[in-house]
Amino acid sequence: MRWAWTVEQTRNGGPGSRPTGTRVHEDGCPQAPADGPELHLDQALAALARAGARACQQCPAAEVLTRL
Repeated sequence: MRWAWTVEQTRNGGPGSRPTGTRVHEDGCPQAPADGPELHLDQALAALARAGARACQQCPAAEVLTRL
């Protein structure tokens, strides 16, 4: 099995507003942006370690990445 991840830049003010955080998703999550970059595990963990970052609760990202 191959795990891949992607990130979403979250915004509080809608399109065009400044990013306020990062959400990490399992690649293929319906909540993930379609054009998000594909990350390997180390990149996903680094993204999750950023200030304001969190894992998606709708896919395995939260369960898998927060255990590592």
